Amino acid sequence: MNNMLKILTYLSAIIGALLFLRPKDTAINTLLWFPKMISGAMSPILGFTGFMGALLGFIRRDWKLAAAGLLGTGLAARFIAEIPASGEQFSRAFGPDWLTRLKPGLQGSAVMGRPLISQKEIEIQHDLVIGSKPKSGKPFLVDLWQPGPGARRSGLGIIYAHGSGWRVGDKDMLTRPFFRRLVGDGHVVVDIAYTLFPEAEIPTMITEVNQAILWLKENTATLGLNPDRIVLMGGSAGAHLALLAAYNPNRPDFQPDSITGDTSVRGVVAFYPVVDIHGMYSQIRQEVPVNPRPIDKLANAFIDRIFEVPKRPPTDGNGSGLDNYLVDILGGKPDEIPEVYKLCSPIDHISQACPPTLLIQGSDDVFGLTPHVRRFHQALLAAGVPVVYLEYPHTEHGFDLILPQVSPVAQTATLEVERFLALLE
Repeated sequence: MNNMLKILTYLSAIIGALLFLRPKDTAINTLLWFPKMISGAMSPILGFTGFMGALLGFIRRDWKLAAAGLLGTGLAARFIAEIPASGEQFSRAFGPDWLTRLKPGLQGSAVMGRPLISQKEIEIQHDLVIGSKPKSGKPFLVDLWQPGPGARRSGLGIIYAHGSGWRVGDKDMLTRPFFRRLVGDGHVVVDIAYTLFPEAEIPTMITEVNQAILWLKENTATLGLNPDRIVLMGGSAGAHLALLAAYNPNRPDFQPDSITGDTSVRGVVAFYPVVDIHGMYSQIRQEVPVNPRPIDKLANAFIDRIFEVPKRPPTDGNGSGLDNYLVDILGGKPDEIPEVYKLCSPIDHISQACPPTLLIQGSDDVFGLTPHVRRFHQALLAAGVPVVYLEYPHTEHGFDLILPQVSPVAQTATLEVERFLALLE
């Protein structure tokens, strides 16, 4: 038992150190993506393990073990302590009295310890058909989450679009604990299975988000919702679609042909979103190595496997295919189809009419999205849009999907989403 604790103590120090690694090398960053996500999620466990190992080290006068334990504990404690407070952001967006407008359960600084609503108190309909896909005619499937009979309903409905790089993934993708928390607040969640590339292009995906909005508004009486309190939400590519739909209500390019109605929404929540397609393309081009090393090829193969890229396109001899990934999805390069890049970039659709927005971002985003989201936040402020921007240090893209029951950052982000939604009720 003691030998196992010693091993775990040294591991806690090593794994904890991963949290604070931020190499400039793009390939190394890519390969550290998942290890860093796991390290952040497990930081409370790493800290406890380190503490127990340090205690054993002091008892046995094993100073190496004690030092390793203290290091693991210190790294985990520092990671948790650096999670930023949100008060200033919410005050700017909703006024200085925002906290007093929340129910007591949302006024505290932590969500850990608040029990999740039991499964018996939730009604879930998997693979509910809400219509036909506008382009393919296939059934449009969603999962509908709502409070059970007799439970309080807030009147607020959420449409959630999963992350995917626009080409992989599906509804019900590691989001169940999050949805249980939202339903426990009385909200209704519609988790959509939008069509992915290459079967659909980005405008078609946004059209399907709008189709879900119209379906939800048509069924507000049945679901106990207020049609003026529909919120879009998503992660990564899904957040990109949510922002574009929220910022372009009733735009003909994004409207379903066979359905009419108002597609405006009350607010939008975006986890680590793509906000500037042109900027993302330019950034990737700058990071491409002229002479790819074996580690570059390994990192590319890793990304290809995750996003199920069947074959990497030609790379103009520069060793990277991520830029071609965007070209493939959008149908050309920025100088060839600038109007498409503008159409598909939320930063080009900001106006004073945009609904309240919650942006959640990790500082160490593997795809380099953080500078773009910071700039997006400043543009929203300049336009007078109520916006809350929460950036978590040492945190990776997709952090909320890994062990959210114990992850301090995922738990904190969940609380902030709950607060934002409550202020929209």
